[in-house]
Amino acid sequence: MGSEFGRDNAVPEPDDNLEFNAVIDCNYARVYNLLLRLVADRDAAADLTQDVFVRAHQAWGRFRGDSQVYTWLYRIALNLARNYLERRAREHRMQISDVNEEENSFAAREPADDALGPDEVLENEELGQLLLRELKAMRPEHREIIVLRDIEGLPYTEIARILGCSVQAVKSKLFRARSVLRQRLGPYLGWEA
Repeated sequence: MGSEFGRDNAVPEPDDNLEFNAVIDCNYARVYNLLLRLVADRDAAADLTQDVFVRAHQAWGRFRGDSQVYTWLYRIALNLARNYLERRAREHRMQISDVNEEENSFAAREPADDALGPDEVLENEELGQLLLRELKAMRPEHREIIVLRDIEGLPYTEIARILGCSVQAVKSKLFRARSVLRQRLGPYLGWEA
């Protein structure tokens, strides 16, 4: 990263760059995977990930350490993802013709479990695709909370910091989001409403 990314138009100190490079190395994949799950577009997730780290680098001197670095980065990522999704929704509404959506899987690829038979692997993949499709169709605020808790595995306190709300609010939002997801998956899994 060159001097054009300096904080407050100043050239960053060499030690700051080394420290920030370590932040990038430790968090790049997590931020990218979060964004990929939220926006469901690999190119957009890559662009947004770059934007997250550009913004974080610009604000690095103002980071007070009140929260963990990844919590701070996730908050930046969520804000950028929300802006992207709102912009995309506006553009979509403006287009009258149907848009042929790509069927990109936005889940991080996991290697197949060798202990499972071919039928079980196929069933797991189909269930995973169904889950991802339904997750993608959910409202962004429901998708965010499920991704942060159930996919990323963040504790309630970290999610509360990222979303800027109380732990109780996180639990309430997560309950609502999981209920919506259960409702959406019910018909496919033979569950009664």
